Amino acid sequence: MKDLFDLQDKVILITGGTGLLGPEMASAVLEKGAKVILADLSLEKANDLIAERGWDATRAMGLKLDVSSKASWADALEQILDRFGRVDVLVNAAASTNQSKTANFEAGFEEFPEEDWDKIMDVNLKGVFLGCQVIGKQMLKQGAGNIINVASLYGIVSPNHRIYPGTGIFQPVAYSVSKNAVIALTKYLATLWADKKIRVNALTPGGVWNGHEGLFYERYKQLNPSGDMAHKSDMNGGIVFLASDASKHIVGHNLIIDGGYSVW
Repeated sequence: MKDLFDLQDKVILITGGTGLLGPEMASAVLEKGAKVILADLSLEKANDLIAERGWDATRAMGLKLDVSSKASWADALEQILDRFGRVDVLVNAAASTNQSKTANFEAGFEEFPEEDWDKIMDVNLKGVFLGCQVIGKQMLKQGAGNIINVASLYGIVSPNHRIYPGTGIFQPVAYSVSKNAVIALTKYLATLWADKKIRVNALTPGGVWNGHEGLFYERYKQLNPSGDMAHKSDMNGGIVFLASDASKHIVGHNLIIDGGYSVW
């Protein structure tokens, strides 16, 4: 059974590589034998992370990538092909979140500016679209590939607006809408490419603990059947599963890892 989860020499590109989930995902697939490209707006941060974690530089590569730019995606693909010759798995994990807020991220719906809507959509949705387009085209040339789009709990259910007042934490409308659209894009591409040996699935994390404390944390825990937020490493099993042959007949699926939050 362990061979089902083997990722030996698979070339895996992870966007948002230095974010909350990217480093943990990279660590998980490296442990299973993969070669990893950590793509981020800051090449320095990506390279620093590789050095800090002590990852083998022959199997881990930092890469500068602006996911909202098709030219940047094309340049990134060229560098990956020069280094590794192919891309086996794309993990679209880059996102505009509470950790990377736009200028008016905290504005309410009635005043939410168009420019912030556009910036969030550019990263969360357009970035996934462009990645699937550019890397997916390469996978079609290769005759095989695997795409994992990281969505969000708030792409399948609405934020519970009652848990946010007084917490200093916000979830803008563009975030929810963009993540719901990522799931729709996943299904569209899954059915388009399944017979071409390219699998497209989504992974939906629930709330991931990132130093949360106080009122928001207590409210969230009460709403979740598991009684807590996820740890950032709780997504690792899902990524390895979706990236490996253990999920070879899974197409267009949205793997929800939320501790049961969306069940109630």
